[in-house]
Amino acid sequence: MQQAVLMAMGLTLTAGIQALAGAQTQYEVPTRLIPAGDAVMQMAETSKEWAIRPAEEVNPLMQSTDTTISPNVPPLDTRSSEIKNDGGIRYVSGGVGESERRELDALASEFNLHLMFATQGSGEYLSAVQVKILDTHDTPLLTVLSKGPWFYAQLPRGRYTVEVIPTGHRGEGQTQRKAVNIDGSGRSRLDFYWTK
Repeated sequence: MQQAVLMAMGLTLTAGIQALAGAQTQYEVPTRLIPAGDAVMQMAETSKEWAIRPAEEVNPLMQSTDTTISPNVPPLDTRSSEIKNDGGIRYVSGGVGESERRELDALASEFNLHLMFATQGSGEYLSAVQVKILDTHDTPLLTVLSKGPWFYAQLPRGRYTVEVIPTGHRGEGQTQRKAVNIDGSGRSRLDFYWTK
């Protein structure tokens, strides 16, 4: 009788360990022994059940993230400033709020063109500015909407024209163009200001 009780306990313990480990296979609930007074144990009926299964969709916050870009940059799942690539030109924009500005400060050394958008006089930042980077033949190489007042891009050496147009209330429709020479010696910074 003790042997039967020990076997039942062993089967129950094994099933519990499988469930805790997240087993994905189907298993049968172990046979349960029911005491029948002084008589021999009787077997209870078994049924089929599923062990713990993972969710159907993968949680993006649990996926591994690549932080090889810079050791000071937060992991992708906590970062709001996303580095993008368009036609071989890497860029990032943002700077709305302290945390985004810290993120962009940490990324600054990876980009050789820095743009800033603000209101003249007050210095209030502008976001939602359309950015066009043109080559020497005025062919657009990159046309994107900056999601914040700071915009960084990594360009090959050469001469470019940067054309910016605010899409919000302030400065709407007021296009500005500036030439920039990327020579590989460091970062080029262009500041753009609009009147209210």
